Amino acid sequence: MDRAISNRAATLQALIDTATAPALAARRSGPAHARVALPAAVAPAASGRAATQPTVELPDPPPAVIDWLARAALLYGVPFEYITPDGRMLPKESIRFFYVDLNWIHRLLEGAVSIGLSTSADSVQMMATIEQLVDQALSHSSTVRPSLRAKATSGHSRAGAALKAAAAQSSADGGTATGPITGLLIRSAAVSGWPGVEVSAYADDAATQKLPLLRLDRLSDDVLIALFDGLPRVVNFLQPPESLHFGVRPTTSFPSGYMSFLRGLGYGTYPAGQQIQGQQAAVSMRSGAAAGVLDVAASAASLQAAMKTLGALDSAGTFTAAEFAVQMVRAAGMQSFQWGASAPTGQWGVTAQTESTAPVVGRIAG
Repeated sequence: MDRAISNRAATLQALIDTATAPALAARRSGPAHARVALPAAVAPAASGRAATQPTVELPDPPPAVIDWLARAALLYGVPFEYITPDGRMLPKESIRFFYVDLNWIHRLLEGAVSIGLSTSADSVQMMATIEQLVDQALSHSSTVRPSLRAKATSGHSRAGAALKAAAAQSSADGGTATGPITGLLIRSAAVSGWPGVEVSAYADDAATQKLPLLRLDRLSDDVLIALFDGLPRVVNFLQPPESLHFGVRPTTSFPSGYMSFLRGLGYGTYPAGQQIQGQQAAVSMRSGAAAGVLDVAASAASLQAAMKTLGALDSAGTFTAAEFAVQMVRAAGMQSFQWGASAPTGQWGVTAQTESTAPVVGRIAG
């Protein structure tokens, strides 16, 4: 009995060695998509060693399988508990940067493809092909987002056609993620407040080398995930620029604690809509039960007086709701995180003397 068990174990080990050897050889010397020659049959020899029969080539995996695995490699369908094991790791109003462990992704995909295994032959086949299958999935990871966006806009001819073309080009280029996959998780009211927030990452401190965005999704009302192809030195969050923003800025320059930058209305030497450099006016908030609500009348009076002093109104000093609205318009704010920054600096979207999308600088931990 022991000898029979030993012979079967030796035969199985020889089968595994024979099946996996071509895969290892192809991985070392050939492209990731090379096919693997798998033994058609193995018969035990008298010595207990296995003898191989003529081999057959395995077919390439269906594209739908590769697409599904590529999405899994970007954590689509992975329960949130596996991404963040403990909710305390992502408290409210926080952001966390991370690397994606490719060893973990390999095990994830290996587990996914093992679901249909029913025989030892299936197991041997998977062992012979799993590495190449994972490589193919990872190489297609950068095509996932363009493809999903193209499907989402298929009903809009112009946008859909542009995104389909981008997805086709990404696929034609190979769609290979070249750097480590990194990402971030943010839990904040800003996620639900700005559903169209834009996230971009850059490989250099000057923010000129943009990294491909592999995934950008809301996991819940207040949790956002983003994945990048490469290691970011700068990550920017930008309010949706297609929206019209109104707002005021906190300041210590005026007793009211808030101010607004002034914009020209087309009078005097100030072109309409352009910011008047270095000029601000105080705006006021209501008090008591209505604290935090803009006092429109007092703020309009302050803005009108400041504009009149500059000669930026017409001869009658007209300042209606239209002129008031021009002063309230604000550029989209941007929050920037930089690798190694010591502490946040500045105000959201504001520099000392001018309004712009100049960022608040946060820190990306090393």
